Amino acid sequence: TIISRGELATLLALTLNIGDLWMLGAVFVWALYTIGLHWRPAGVHPMLLLTAFTGVGLIALTPAYAWEMVAGRHVILTSASFLGIVYVGTLPSFVGYIFYNRGVVEVGANRASLFIHLMPVFGTLLSSLFLGEVAQAYHYLGIALIFGGIGLTMAR
Repeated sequence: TIISRGELATLLALTLNIGDLWMLGAVFVWALYTIGLHWRPAGVHPMLLLTAFTGVGLIALTPAYAWEMVAGRHVILTSASFLGIVYVGTLPSFVGYIFYNRGVVEVGANRASLFIHLMPVFGTLLSSLFLGEVAQAYHYLGIALIFGGIGLTMAR
């Protein structure tokens, strides 16, 4: 609803590009990650596991980073970009995982995985708050459908 702006014709005419396929792959990997949290070996502290995942992720991203550098795409380090990197590296990329991992332990992977659908909700709200964008009727309809889906799934 949000992506198609509430128009069925837009949804039917939607085509995929390489970035969409990467995102589809990322969703699949996120599902595996969520399910895999249940398989944490006994005696392995959750923070150790998160640290190991972070290390593997950094190693996996190193070739892509090197390719970007060779291609001449450099981060221009300013105070704003530095603060942005620190923010992304700590809150969503570290603290967020701590909370999500704990949520999976508390309510299980099935219920915890539902809350990834709140990303468009927060995206809409934050774009209104920080960018001054005005939410449209299709945003509210999409948000209602997201909360409705979560509510129906959480109901016993």
